[in-house]
Amino acid sequence: MSKRTVFTTITPLPAGITRETVIETLHNHFEMIDLNPLVIERHLTKAPRKASPEEFHSIWYHVVDKINYFPGYSGRTEFDVCFHNLNNGLQTHVYAPLGLDIKDKWSLGGSLPHEPKEPVEIGFGVPKEGLWLREDVDMRCNIMATGFVKKTLKKAHGTLVERLVEKAHIRETKLHNMRLEEHNSNSILSYYSDPRSPGLASPLLSPDVSQARPNANEAPNPVKGPWNLDHRGSLSQAPYPYSPPMEGMQQALVDPRYSQPSPQSKYSQPPPDPRYALPPEDARNSQSPVQGHDPRMLHQAYTPVELPSSAASSQPQWAELGSF
Repeated sequence: MSKRTVFTTITPLPAGITRETVIETLHNHFEMIDLNPLVIERHLTKAPRKASPEEFHSIWYHVVDKINYFPGYSGRTEFDVCFHNLNNGLQTHVYAPLGLDIKDKWSLGGSLPHEPKEPVEIGFGVPKEGLWLREDVDMRCNIMATGFVKKTLKKAHGTLVERLVEKAHIRETKLHNMRLEEHNSNSILSYYSDPRSPGLASPLLSPDVSQARPNANEAPNPVKGPWNLDHRGSLSQAPYPYSPPMEGMQQALVDPRYSQPSPQSKYSQPPPDPRYALPPEDARNSQSPVQGHDPRMLHQAYTPVELPSSAASSQPQWAELGSF
């Protein structure tokens, strides 16, 4: 005489475990079988003759369990089980000896902090926040063995859930570290490949470090390191191997030899206008009434004069009249 037994077990999942990680574990059939502490052997098999039309095309496994019936006495139990994946979980159906029939359904529910909350089913102690794993068991077996089978099944599946949670933690940690390394690598590549920084070429991306050596025509750079600061205030890659900054680097940075602007600098003065040109220095010195002083420091008097027709302009020009 058989008896039907139905029970539900809900296990809250700790924070940090994503929905994708749990679903991936549930859809890995070999992993789900191996997480069961009773299993000692499993392999793929064909669907048995008594399988229903819906289950005939599912994935079937032949499993061997080791059952402890009494202290010091154990035995082997072989059975066939089918697995059917769902969008939010997994269905299994066990055909065991002595008329034992177990239909098991695993489903993932709940919501993460960034997901909208859904109404929860009452009467089962479902958590209102976070993810949870639900197991619905519909079992039929001999009335004399119902208590023992239910107790053994609950204990084994409790261990299975604990191992599943720990496995999900390990997998989530690996995925997090991989995403972090990929993010850091992309940040470094985007920094060195920025077209606005043509001088910041990474030595790891350019095997020819000779291109980073300073030009022989440029002034020597006193700053040593992975990047050089030249006399124009620009950064350039230093030759490797890298040598740490030497003492007195701060004094070298303000050395007047490297503070002179480059002729090609954008701050260089434009060429003088010939219309305002001063007479030769010798002529000014001869006209200077003050001896021992630089005549360039004295004010010059100018008066408008007319230039030749070839260089005539619509405005009056100024020519030097003399110093005073």
